[in-house]
Amino acid sequence: MDFSLLLVGVAIGLAVTAPLGPVNILVIRNAIRRGFGVAFLVGLGAVVADVLYAAAAAYGVSWVSHLAADYARPLMIAGGVLLVMMGVWLARKRIEIAVVEADEPQTAKVIGRLLASFGLTISNPGEFFAFIAIFGTMSGLLNLHEDAARPPTVITGVAIGGVLWWLLLSFLVSRFRNRISDAALGRINRWTGVLIAAFGFALLLEALA
Repeated sequence: MDFSLLLVGVAIGLAVTAPLGPVNILVIRNAIRRGFGVAFLVGLGAVVADVLYAAAAAYGVSWVSHLAADYARPLMIAGGVLLVMMGVWLARKRIEIAVVEADEPQTAKVIGRLLASFGLTISNPGEFFAFIAIFGTMSGLLNLHEDAARPPTVITGVAIGGVLWWLLLSFLVSRFRNRISDAALGRINRWTGVLIAAFGFALLLEALA
């Protein structure tokens, strides 16, 4: 395996995953409310979607590109509506630390959160075009058509980069969650909802422009 190429893939995964977005906010919220494990699983949902998009971009799967281009507006509208609804629901929900600690998450709820982060990522065609742009800009370095082993190496790196980011973010936030009071948790919950809804409105405005 070309470890230098793998590291490039890791850097790409971090570059796509790290910027603040709705999934980052969801991971932070779950790390505060539920701890490291649940938050990390939420992040993995986004990693799965990123890997699918990275694979399509790396292999030049034309039908995915056409699908993302042809249905970009409906996908963005669906994603925007989902974000607005989720944001409003989160902002209106009242929570307390004692209730959170007593209410352990069920497996179905955790899977639902994972699927939600996957849906938020996969419904954003901008994610796919980001990989297209990065791979296109770095084509001279990646040389994906030079060897059959290069595309899976880069895709593996993208997955590792995403996993590393969610591990780091989930750990850091969960590590300090015990210092958060009920009042602070309530404010975080409201602002989480407001920010997620804002992302949704921005997506809707871009789709309807």
